[in-house]
Amino acid sequence: MWLELGKIAASMATPIVVAVVGILLLRRIEGIKAAVAKQSEFHQRWADEFFACCQGFMQALERDMALLTMLARMEDPNGKLGAKLQEEVSRLHPKLSELELRIRRSVVFAPSSGGAVTKSARECITLTGKLIASRKGSADDIIKEMNEFNIASRKAHAEMLGLGAAEQGAAEGVPQAARL
Repeated sequence: MWLELGKIAASMATPIVVAVVGILLLRRIEGIKAAVAKQSEFHQRWADEFFACCQGFMQALERDMALLTMLARMEDPNGKLGAKLQEEVSRLHPKLSELELRIRRSVVFAPSSGGAVTKSARECITLTGKLIASRKGSADDIIKEMNEFNIASRKAHAEMLGLGAAEQGAAEGVPQAARL
């Protein structure tokens, strides 16, 4: 008789215990999911900010290169139009430096690949500065460094988003120029 009562009590208590444990586990899982979602949102926003900085840097650098090319091809680079172009080039350099600083600040969440981004950005500015100062140099060297910057920033962006090596190198079979 006691055995029968024990079986009945156990059969009635088992669903209640399972329900209580299930509810506690569900609450814990929901808490973990919320924390992961907040962390993921943080990384996504940081990666978006980094991406925007890189895009702004490339646009300013491209504009700078276009202006320098136009100046180099002008018959009178010190004329009225040349002076306006030179003035715009002068305004772009502080903007490039500001964007490079933002990029350096942003790569903190890409410890493995962030250094290459910073190095390439700094080298782009250095090469452009030398071209302006000496009025000699190769735009091809700057473009090559811009390509290095793009590759490095893509890897850093993927690292910030927590994408693994497989996602970062998904285009390994694609020629390097096609990946840009």
